Amino acid sequence: MIDVRDVQKWIQNGTRRVDILKGLSLRIPAGQFVAIIGASGSGKSTLLGLLAGLDTPSAGEIWLDGVPVHSLDEGALAEVRGRKIGFVFQSYQLIPTLTALENVLLPYELNMEGNGLEVARELLRAVGLGDRMHHYPVQLSGGEQQRVALARAFVVSPPIVMADEPTGNLDSTTGHLVLDLLLERKRHANTTLVLVTHDPDLAARADRRIVLRDGMIVDDTLPEENGSPSSAEELRIHG
Repeated sequence: MIDVRDVQKWIQNGTRRVDILKGLSLRIPAGQFVAIIGASGSGKSTLLGLLAGLDTPSAGEIWLDGVPVHSLDEGALAEVRGRKIGFVFQSYQLIPTLTALENVLLPYELNMEGNGLEVARELLRAVGLGDRMHHYPVQLSGGEQQRVALARAFVVSPPIVMADEPTGNLDSTTGHLVLDLLLERKRHANTTLVLVTHDPDLAARADRRIVLRDGMIVDDTLPEENGSPSSAEELRIHG
């Protein structure tokens, strides 16, 4: 589903090159829940942005569902993002002039054919906002806004959903609720879920944990099998 081949990302600061990602390679199969963890500055949000097609690598290849997103022009990349990827931002990124229902419906109207109104309504009901559909973001709490963002990420039934610190701006109780809803939606649609987090409790619920440090993968582990941790070596491709 997701294939990363020796991906590098750097920025040029005058004559000095700053390396952010230093040759990352990994493969994420369909339906897996992966938590990417690491200290601030480790490169995890940069990696997620590359996987989502929000940025392009300086070198290397990224394939999503068989599509070489590293080599697409912006028009083709936008189409892939619209149909294959749902993204949940830490800061919600709702449009303030649209209601909750309109925010959820927007990706459907931009990327799909037909009427997605009932799909959007069903998703808002599923995240417990059936009575808040016609409220604007300013009328919703932070947790409610994040639940709207979660519903929006699933409205086109994308095969991949990505989330950047989806509980980072929430208190622990609301954060756990949002995570439970996210995982319920993932199971319902058998979605591949890639999540960046600082929260060890959240990461512990993932199928797989990838740890970044200084732009490199330093650990990649699957859940315990037969009483001992198993390596994810077979799922990794080393450049």
